[in-house]
Amino acid sequence: MATALESASLVMAPCGYEDGTLGSLQPTDGTGDFTFTRGSNLSATRVNAAGNIEKGYENLLLQSNSFGTTPWLQSDATATGGQTGYDGSSDAWLLEKTSSNGRVRQYVTNTSVQTLSAYVKAGTNNWMRVTFGGDTTYFDLANGVLGNDNSINANITSAGNGWYRCTFTANVTSAQYAQFYVADSDGSTSGTSGSIYIQDAMLNQGLVAYPYIETTTSSARGGILENTPRIDYSSGPNGSLLLEPSRTNLIGNSELINPAIDTNWRQLGVNTFTNNYGISPEGKQNSTLIEFGGTNSTYQAYYNTAVTAGAHTISLYAKGSGEFKLGIYDNTSILTDTIIITSEWQRFEVTKTTTATFNARGIWLYPSGDENTIEVWGAQCELGSYATSLIPTYGTSVTRAGEVCGSAGNSSTFNDSEGVLYAEIAALADDSTHRFILLGDGTSQNEVRMAFENFGTSIISLRVTVGGTQQAFEWKQFSLPSILNYKKIAIVYAENRFELWVNGVKERSSSSGSTFPSSTLDRLDFKLASGQLFYGNVKQVVYFPTALSDAALIELTTL
Repeated sequence: MATALESASLVMAPCGYEDGTLGSLQPTDGTGDFTFTRGSNLSATRVNAAGNIEKGYENLLLQSNSFGTTPWLQSDATATGGQTGYDGSSDAWLLEKTSSNGRVRQYVTNTSVQTLSAYVKAGTNNWMRVTFGGDTTYFDLANGVLGNDNSINANITSAGNGWYRCTFTANVTSAQYAQFYVADSDGSTSGTSGSIYIQDAMLNQGLVAYPYIETTTSSARGGILENTPRIDYSSGPNGSLLLEPSRTNLIGNSELINPAIDTNWRQLGVNTFTNNYGISPEGKQNSTLIEFGGTNSTYQAYYNTAVTAGAHTISLYAKGSGEFKLGIYDNTSILTDTIIITSEWQRFEVTKTTTATFNARGIWLYPSGDENTIEVWGAQCELGSYATSLIPTYGTSVTRAGEVCGSAGNSSTFNDSEGVLYAEIAALADDSTHRFILLGDGTSQNEVRMAFENFGTSIISLRVTVGGTQQAFEWKQFSLPSILNYKKIAIVYAENRFELWVNGVKERSSSSGSTFPSSTLDRLDFKLASGQLFYGNVKQVVYFPTALSDAALIELTTL
């Protein structure tokens, strides 16, 4: 295959990317790069190379390290910059109070589960108070421990040289101030003087603090951004491009699973919910431990949401031991499957069809064996016949838009008279849809199609159309779960030579037909001109401007 790749004019093996662009290894001048769009929110996740679920995150505070600048307000306090920081810079601030309750604060309009954080060091005072979302926590900056605390979760972690990163999580239901006080002791801010040092404040959605991002007059984002191509490692050490359709997570809080905090999460019987209990599949301490009051269906946890008629897939990451029921409520009955929990994190998926539109329990969980304790994270309920990747939610349902990837190459990249389109791909599901990788000119008149299709059965096909006239259509039927496994597929087009190769075998061929006029083919897309998109996993896409020999095609497509 290495020999064959030397003759390729476009090679995309998922590795290089930035927001809005998926890079190709060949050509090297950028003309072979794919444009990429998904949407306007941070709703997408992937499994990264370390095996953890990776999200997008955002610092919602403005002027995050300019405490003397609007929109920060100094109430009975002054903020002086240019101080030595935790990172060796001169970016820290001296916060001095001039009266009791001296503080710096910023008005926040976002409502959701949020974590407020800052790097803080003792000055003449050894305590800081944080207030947000109606909750308050005191931080001991001399000993690195928490004082009085009524938040969902709070932590103080050493950053070296007397500095600590202090984090504070709240379920914020209305616009209000996020406030940092110079405190005098555990429970008191009544003193009229004193100081602490502060640097790099951040407010992000979720139960834990994410890596700090600097902001000025607008918020800033990190991780998986709105239009970041997702290179996913769930299938092994070599990443693949993940392309998924639009889906909505109907569960409004996918991680804050606690009826005492979010009243849409509900329970039957008396159960105990402990948030931020253990290390989740995200690699952060934000899982929830549920201790059911018994081992039968009279002890349950469920999420109340509107559910329409149709196939719904419920998914949940869980670990522990024993048998549990997972499913959805359908008007008068609970539709569940038994899941067997082990000591390792697994994502459990249950698909059930509801019969009507109603306000009901969009996810349902209860013990059915001898164990009543389970650790959970990442709850999802989506309208669809299979589970897609986790869509994080922090207080309301969220929709992840479908992904569009294409427009790679130009007329200099492709050969109109002959060539080979090769891809190593896997379908997401056998869901009666048609998924295409297309070489063409942006119209339906001229195209080379590679497809996973469904005409009552699953097939892999090639189709070549020139000037609106079909020159070749060849297909091979494959049974499930075959199309869900990676396949190496090559399509050969040349005058009177059209071939479909799959996993080292020439499955179909035709010896009659014409190819394209000069300067016709000018782009490679993961969609048809009419808009039907390819959804699946892509390990590699390669274009060769020559019709390769059988020996080269066998080498190229053999697993």
